[in-house]
Formats: sequence, structure tokens, C-alpha cells
Amino acid sequence: MLLGPPGAGKSPFGQYLSRQKIKGRRFLNFDFGQELRQILEVRSEVGNIQSGGRRELQEHYDGQELNRIRQVVEKAILFEEPDRELVRKILGNFLNKINPSREDLLVLNGFPRHPGQVSWLTGLARIVLAVNLDCPLEVSIRRIMANQDGERTGRPDDSPDVVSHRYKIYEDKTRPLIAWLERMGIPVINLSVNYMTGPEELLKKMSSNEAFELLFSD
Repeated sequence: MLLGPPGAGKSPFGQYLSRQKIKGRRFLNFDFGQELRQILEVRSEVGNIQSGGRRELQEHYDGQELNRIRQVVEKAILFEEPDRELVRKILGNFLNKINPSREDLLVLNGFPRHPGQVSWLTGLARIVLAVNLDCPLEVSIRRIMANQDGERTGRPDDSPDVVSHRYKIYEDKTRPLIAWLERMGIPVINLSVNYMTGPEELLKKMSSNEAFELLFSD
């Protein structure tokens, strides 16, 4: 599970991991925010579905679900307990698309966001390691405004005021998840992020950590 405030580099890191293999094991990147935006884009174009439409229709989200997804994206808020089955549906659809094996490692980026959401993974995935990208607010805003990885173009949730709001949500809701995971006996790797930190450096630091090495031990 990848943790960290907006702008820390979770999405570029997850995308980078998805192109790597370690001891034959794949990393499958579930970028929750990106998945939500793609759902809204696909359903807005549903009238133009031609080839491949069957799969998209199988993943159909009704109007109420779409409205809730749109609300979460546009207002930069978190899903709460009444949204449990919707979130499980989103993750379940993703897993059906990629057809993972038991040896694959799922990279959870953006979900769970607080301790109350962890149980939503039951029957879908289990957390074996958390990686926290530690990034101060001023660095977070600077990285987002620079868009140095090119992955944030056109995102409506990246204005400085929204970023500050999302950062506060991270501090209030998500950072306590780190202590909760540690109490549950789940290893947490903390990696410091500065303005120039990139995915290659993060992977190098993560790979040298004993908790990460244990994932690949026989």
C-alpha cells in the first residue's frame, strides 16, 4: 500500500513499479484516483461504445454511483462507510480486468485512506506492506505545480487551495493509518521525498529495506 500526501509521487511510483518485475513477480498498480476519473470519462462516452463495449457495460455504474464518484473527485472528499460496496465494486472490476495471479503484488494507491476502510479489502486483497512517502506541504504544492512527471495534466483537483485541503485530509485521516498498521503488525517503510525525488530513487530505497526484501524470501 502506498501512502503519502498529494504530490508526494505515489502515482508515478505506482506506474513505475507496474513496469518492474522482481524475482518474476509483477506489480499491479491500482491507482484509485485515476480509476475514478477513468470511470467518469468512460461512462460519459457510453453512447459511443463500439468494440470492447461489452466489458465496459459489464462494469456499468448506475446514476447514483456515478454521482457519488463525481462528488468525491470534485470535492476531494473520502468515501465513507455507506460507500463500502461501491468501492469494493470498483476494486473488484479492476481485478477482473487484470486477472492477477496469487504471486502478483497489488499496489494500492489511494485506498484504503483511513483505518475504517481497511476491512473493505476483505476477500479482495490483504495488506502485507505499507510504503509512506513523507513529503512536507510546501514540497507537495511545488511538485504539483511543476507537474514534473507529466501525469497531472488536466486534473481538476490540483489547484493550490484544493491541494491544501487534500493535504489536511491526509494529515487528519490518513496519517493515523500508519500507526494503526504498525499496531496490526504490518511493516511500514518511510521514505523521505524532496522536490527532485523520482520513482527510481524510491525503488532503490524501498528495495534495500529488510521488510521489502522479506516479500521475496523463499
